[in-house]
Amino acid sequence: MIRIPKYQWCRGVCVIMSLVACGVLAMAQDINPYPRQLLRTESLQQWAFQSGTADWTALHHCTLAAADGVLKIQSNGNDPYVASGAIHIEGPLAVKLRVKSATGGNGEFFWATAASPGFNPDNSQHFKLIHDGQWHDYTVRLNARGTVTRLRLDPGGAPGLIEIEKIELVREILHPLEIQSVCSMGRRISLMLTNHTDKAMACTVDGQQIALAAKAAQTVSITAGGTAPFEARDIAVNADGVPPLHRTVFVADADAEGDWIERRSGENTLKVARDGSGARIEVNGKLVGFIAPLVWRDGVLPKLKLVGQGNPLKFVGDGVSVAVTLRGEEISVAVQSDAPCEGPVLRALGSLEQGLFAGLEYLGKGERSSSTLDIETEEHIRFSPDPLKVTMPLMAFVTDRVLAAMTWRDMTLQPVFATPDFLEGVEGHRAALRGKKMEATILVRGPAPLEDAILWVMKERGLPPLPKAPRSRESQMALSLKALTGLPLRTDAGWGHCAEPHWARQPFADHASTIWRLTGEAPQLPKLVLGGSHIRNEAIYFVTSRANEWLKVKASQARGIIASQKADGSFRYGGKYQRGHFEDTASGYCATPAVTLLEHARATGDKAALDAGVKALEFMKRFHTPRGAQTWECALHTPDILASAHLVHAYVRGYELTGNREYLDCARKWAVTGLPFVYQWSCQPVMIYATTPVYGATNWRAPNWIGLPVQWCGYDYAYALAMLMPYDKTLNWRQLAEGILIAAEQMQYPDGEYAGCVPDSFSLDEQRRNPWNINPCAIVSLRLVLEGKLDALAVATAGGHRVVAPFPVTIRDGKARIRGREGVGYQVLVDGQRVVDVRSRGEDIVPLD
Repeated sequence: MIRIPKYQWCRGVCVIMSLVACGVLAMAQDINPYPRQLLRTESLQQWAFQSGTADWTALHHCTLAAADGVLKIQSNGNDPYVASGAIHIEGPLAVKLRVKSATGGNGEFFWATAASPGFNPDNSQHFKLIHDGQWHDYTVRLNARGTVTRLRLDPGGAPGLIEIEKIELVREILHPLEIQSVCSMGRRISLMLTNHTDKAMACTVDGQQIALAAKAAQTVSITAGGTAPFEARDIAVNADGVPPLHRTVFVADADAEGDWIERRSGENTLKVARDGSGARIEVNGKLVGFIAPLVWRDGVLPKLKLVGQGNPLKFVGDGVSVAVTLRGEEISVAVQSDAPCEGPVLRALGSLEQGLFAGLEYLGKGERSSSTLDIETEEHIRFSPDPLKVTMPLMAFVTDRVLAAMTWRDMTLQPVFATPDFLEGVEGHRAALRGKKMEATILVRGPAPLEDAILWVMKERGLPPLPKAPRSRESQMALSLKALTGLPLRTDAGWGHCAEPHWARQPFADHASTIWRLTGEAPQLPKLVLGGSHIRNEAIYFVTSRANEWLKVKASQARGIIASQKADGSFRYGGKYQRGHFEDTASGYCATPAVTLLEHARATGDKAALDAGVKALEFMKRFHTPRGAQTWECALHTPDILASAHLVHAYVRGYELTGNREYLDCARKWAVTGLPFVYQWSCQPVMIYATTPVYGATNWRAPNWIGLPVQWCGYDYAYALAMLMPYDKTLNWRQLAEGILIAAEQMQYPDGEYAGCVPDSFSLDEQRRNPWNINPCAIVSLRLVLEGKLDALAVATAGGHRVVAPFPVTIRDGKARIRGREGVGYQVLVDGQRVVDVRSRGEDIVPLD
């Protein structure tokens, strides 16, 4: 993944860190989803543009003018920004502005202070800009400390016109009290209340008189009355001189005696409250979760009447209807309402083993959603995200009691995901939908792997149809070749990994091999450098009489990896991106060198490389979450489709080299883990089969890659799937790989300066290509492989022999039989040691004994 100059961000809400003790349960509440209440604002400074730019100046990629009372920013690049004149205002503060834009990208404010006079990312705040050519009002909160002396505005990340009618700095006066968290265990409720002032305050909480010390937090315990199993309770906090605070708490009482309607199917029992307030879920007679409430609006349970006791159970009342069905392991809940509501609300009980919110969260044992482990800015709060960030309709929890998952059809609905439940503080793990018409299906199964939930949704929905290819096969290859043979990608020194001039030009083997494969002509180069593409292609060494050089370089590479491997088979990371992770290794971090070792063993038969590779495969069996494959910019902890790709690759090669079918099972498992990174729905021309690279951000801050496809990570995964295809029919891996490839070809620049290059990322909402602009070698390789053709080096083994060739090769009767190209001189590597020169006659035979 490559860092792009203009970051992609959206506004979130404030984060409060606290610890709440709720009865015997100690639950870390690291999210407060409800912003502190705003009482009023005080104006500090305004800029109007009736008579000029009001001391705002253009600094980069733009020009600035004022006309008709409007500040006009004409962006002429991908990183425009302007700055204010000098100011002198104490932070924190907020910026209110009215903007009309028709460019692209998100906005960002930087602030300089007396103590830190420059602009830097630590003193910045991103916000979502709407680029529809209409006026919109924005409020951007700046958590500035000390005296703010200047502002910088970055108004998007694309060429075009941005107009600003006004900019105003305000001080937000917030409520002195804040409900930081709630916790509900049955009928016992705990509420943490904070006094932000420097004076003690008296208040009442649910009728209880309490005194709050200055700058202090206090936990208040409440016992909810009543006997119903499910109840919504409004908690009020009152203090003199300020508006009351309210928080809705949901009570799910596992011990309550309810009036139940019971339905059974296999091991599952569903007990639905006769008043339609909720339902208990049991597996083999043990409580594993709730669907509670079935529906509610604005924190209020509607009064429902049971009108049908068949299958489905039907409830109506207060402008809403609910139908509940149990069939096998599936519970279907259909909600229809005349006003926005939430439901069904699934609550899985037990300690978390794994959790998944497709596109946003991939959680391991005991982990919490919306944490700061992968994103440290306010964008880490993602319990109710823009639905465009959701890759497939799946929220799932694996606990020590149950596998519980929810899927739905209408992708315009708002999914909600919180583990533990920091919204109402109810015990367990929460998944729900918001809208007016929800049709959800819930899977309930005894404890099972998370991959079961992913496959369940895939079999319910199937893979989406392939998108339309943007051009013919011939035009596609010609476009890629155009990028590889001309400026700006190629110079006399070689090629860049990316087209921009600061990417060093080198005689990369991957580029040269791709050109040779497409044209039959080997570029004349004084030397070769391994790499250049995201998918390795080293055939050029074998058609330019450098096979011995290749062997030495690869053997040295393998020896270096073996030397770094630990005795247990692991690879350990000690860099800055380990911060926050629970250990110094991860699945993707180990899989990357394992692939190199196993590929070397496959090509040469090197026993040390094979033994080390197998040792790594055995160690990696302990992992369950794909993460840690991009530690050049992302946290070791961050979930990652590239980890899925490398794990599939490693285990397929392990299976081919050893015949151990357990490795094939592992390859299948890791292939399934990549599915939640792939968009399987679309509301844009280019979207279906696009791939989210990681569920996190570069340097924990920006860019935030959630919802921002990086297709090169996807086509690495697709290439690994192509390796798995011959051995596994769990899903149509070919269709999945081809869909990812077509999405990459759709994103490819069709013309212009970067024609044939692939953008590092692609903004779905704006359908915009973002730099840097990557060479197309990998998509050529993937296209060839999916067509059943050779893209790189071929390896054949039989009869105790091993042969590597740049053309398709088989071994029979002690001879290597190679389908070469008449007149082409090339080399083959025999048994990892002997290099043989061949002048092709078309069908070539090399004796091996």
